[in-house]
Amino acid sequence: TTITTQGDILYRDGSGLQRLAAGTASQVLQTGGAGANPSWTTMSSDMVKIGSTDITSSTASVIFQHGTNGVVIDNTYRTYMLRCSGFQPTAQGENVRMRVGVGGSMRSSGYITEAHRSYYSGGTDRGNDSSNIINFRGGAEDSVHGEINCVINFSDMADATTKTSAIGMGVLFDGSDSSTSQANQGTCGGIYGTAEANDTIQIYMGSGNIAKGQFTLYGFK
Repeated sequence: TTITTQGDILYRDGSGLQRLAAGTASQVLQTGGAGANPSWTTMSSDMVKIGSTDITSSTASVIFQHGTNGVVIDNTYRTYMLRCSGFQPTAQGENVRMRVGVGGSMRSSGYITEAHRSYYSGGTDRGNDSSNIINFRGGAEDSVHGEINCVINFSDMADATTKTSAIGMGVLFDGSDSSTSQANQGTCGGIYGTAEANDTIQIYMGSGNIAKGQFTLYGFK
């Protein structure tokens, strides 16, 4: 007679059996420790998955924009992390590039960006860019024998008084239409030279489109 409704939980308090009614969706059961009653609570996390896109056909770019498809890029989070995996260009030997912007209007100049790489045959090189906040060195194969995997952290996105910066590491697997023969691995760091509150991130290729890939954005409080 104590539990009466689907989802009820039976527990004992200081005097006897008691009913804990179901909480709301996504809540978790929390103990208060010895001598306390259990309760439902909303899980809080300093790392939150903000959005994810799975590309399966040729697409010009992937965009995460505040207010679109539930994406939050504002002062809720101090840092953002973008994970890109298993994706390929439609054009042979192309690399991945990224820009930031406001309200979907991307900034195409005014960056200070530096990249380094080492590659499988034993060489190294570097390069700079003023058109992208991230521009990895080296390219990737446009078939099943190549792909790009990278992780990028964005800082000060929503701070109108601070310049947005980004740092990333990645590997671009290159080759021919018959085999994988090259691994281009390296780092890239960049900053947008004007202090403003950016709320948009764009991922695209140097030439051609994105053939496929998984792109996930996380926020860190």
